[in-house]
Amino acid sequence: MSTPDLSDKYPNVEFINLQFRNFGKQGFYSGQIETVLCPDDNSKVKEILSTPGKGKILIVDGSASTQVALMGDMIAKSAEENNWKAVIINGCVRDVNELGNFNIGIFALGSVPRKSEKKDRGDVAISIKIGGVQVDSGSWAYADDNGVLVSKDSLKLD
Repeated sequence: MSTPDLSDKYPNVEFINLQFRNFGKQGFYSGQIETVLCPDDNSKVKEILSTPGKGKILIVDGSASTQVALMGDMIAKSAEENNWKAVIINGCVRDVNELGNFNIGIFALGSVPRKSEKKDRGDVAISIKIGGVQVDSGSWAYADDNGVLVSKDSLKLD
């Protein structure tokens, strides 16, 4: 399965109109969405990914900032250990050479070396808008190197 195949099968499903790069394991990822808004502060990302992911996908609205990284190798390790399927970041990551070693999808706009300050800013499980698409916790994401699709309902994969 791929996002182009799903887009052809479900032409009304929206895609996030941003150019993500996959820094994690290559492949196709699908799962229920959890959302977080975090302006230049990855405290909430770290907190969420240290809890059981149950195969979910975390979508992070970092407001497309290139000021700091919202995920690095230590948080990616925690995400993998806690059974998160993928993390999609409207922002940046760091430790890019290490991120490819984790068995999860890690999609972001780019990379920067600077870590974020930890001020516990942000909101979890709220409605966010990324790349022209309204994204809600509980909706479904489908992601690969072609892009990210978002659907209110689970799509049949075959």
